[in-house]
Amino acid sequence: MNETIDQLIQARFDRVADPTDGRDWSDILARAGSVEVVRRRPRPARVLVAAAAVLALASTAVAFGWPGAVIDFFNAPPAPESVAQFFETFNQAVPRGGPKNATVGEAREVMTAMFDANSFTGTHQTEHTLYVAPRSDGGFCFIWTDAGGGCADPFDPSAGPSGPGGRFGASWYEGDYATATDGYVRNPVHTVEARFADGTSVALPITWVSAPIDAGFFVYAVPPEHLTTSNALATVVALDANGDATDTQFVGVANPLDRDVPQTLPDGTKISLPRRAQAAEAREAFSFRTTSGDRAYLWVMPRTGGGTCYVYGTGAGGGFGCPSPHQLSLEPAINGDEHAGGVYFAHVKPEVAIVELRYASGQTERVTPVDGFVLHEMPAAPHLATVVALSDTGKAIFTQNEKGP
Repeated sequence: MNETIDQLIQARFDRVADPTDGRDWSDILARAGSVEVVRRRPRPARVLVAAAAVLALASTAVAFGWPGAVIDFFNAPPAPESVAQFFETFNQAVPRGGPKNATVGEAREVMTAMFDANSFTGTHQTEHTLYVAPRSDGGFCFIWTDAGGGCADPFDPSAGPSGPGGRFGASWYEGDYATATDGYVRNPVHTVEARFADGTSVALPITWVSAPIDAGFFVYAVPPEHLTTSNALATVVALDANGDATDTQFVGVANPLDRDVPQTLPDGTKISLPRRAQAAEAREAFSFRTTSGDRAYLWVMPRTGGGTCYVYGTGAGGGFGCPSPHQLSLEPAINGDEHAGGVYFAHVKPEVAIVELRYASGQTERVTPVDGFVLHEMPAAPHLATVVALSDTGKAIFTQNEKGP
């Protein structure tokens, strides 16, 4: 299936993306997984110019409280076409609830780094390149090729340290332990530290990017001696110029069964799913072509420890989940959302016999869940207004109001 989602990229993107931006980015994330980096040998003259620009900005960086290297955005190399196309997807399909009036401008190369983003051991480091692009609303987006990325809203000092528009965003790559961490900072953050379970810490180099980005970026490959239970990466901490912590990102060590591994569905599709998802026993609950010609599908499979795992794609989005029975008990009767391309996905509880979709035009549709899920293409014109869960007697047991366009 060409629509297969790279779940590892999605998970990493979600950790650093703004909450307002992260929900419906699956299409962009899928494209991120296929970015082909075009390596270019820089001309010596260009390297000298770039170096001169960094030196010229050094005093400015100090004046603004920016320790470390500084990149002049406008003198940085433009991103290759393959990466530029990735950022262009933001302009083609801004997620609902996101910055509707924001577009992403020209991306520039910031730096390269070696780290392990794709294995459990942390010892298979490969080269990744960081590209950043300004958003027309004053925010920015970024991507580490073959790894992950995110977006940040315009800086808002009142937003809180790591909230939308905040000054700190951090993510990590999960193997048996955290194998690497990356993220961004903005003033008044001065430095970033990686702190380990054994009480030791290390300051992380920050590469600052001038306006219109006005942010610093960091990445750190966790060394082998910190890939054990007693001294694994525990927190990533942002500090101000006085050395006081302004925000802390706690790095959890996941249950091995919750870690994503390559798995194969019964039709031969290879996809990343948690170990506890029993992909070999998956069954396809939905499979159809949308009016645009995209394939929509949903697979369900047993979950080690009880419950059900699932993975779905709509052509313009997708996702997966492995909720425990306890987690499922905390969810509402309908836990669903509308995706770009007009496909509605929902996970429903056993007592839901019918899902009624009510549109702003007054039109209604009734859909029967299959194995506790709904995947349904909606009419093109009216937007979804309300979703109602009905019992087998037709009684409304839950109503979910949609936000609309």
